[in-house]
Amino acid sequence: MANQEYLTWEEFGSMLDTLTEGAREIHASHTIDRVVGISRGGLPIGVVLSHRLGVPFTPVEVKSYGEDRKQGDIQCDTPEEVLTRCKGHVLLVDDLADSGKTSDYLMSRLKALTQPEVTIATLYYKPTSIVRPQLYVKETSSWIIFPWEG
Repeated sequence: MANQEYLTWEEFGSMLDTLTEGAREIHASHTIDRVVGISRGGLPIGVVLSHRLGVPFTPVEVKSYGEDRKQGDIQCDTPEEVLTRCKGHVLLVDDLADSGKTSDYLMSRLKALTQPEVTIATLYYKPTSIVRPQLYVKETSSWIIFPWEG
């Protein structure tokens, strides 16, 4: 397994502030209509960004990891009628871009339904990801342990 990096609540807050600054810059030049948080890691980040930007929040359940922490097939348990709310300019939020498969899958699904403009925002980006977020705070190759996981 790769090196592990433990993120404290204080570090999480600081990274979230940095991500918020970037999201506000994007929002100022091109209005964000909705924040979409990918369950589970993108939910706390998405809720905060939604409040700070003053735009609606939609949680979606899409995952590529099973309970055994191994990557598997993409699963989406969010009803289509929820996904159809994601129109205009969507800020798609997750905790990290690891393989990138989850974000890639959801972007494709949203574009097929509502054709939104999508900006991806994450705290961490791994260079092996097939999707590079437009907005991220830190590049890493480590396995991240978030404060809510420990």
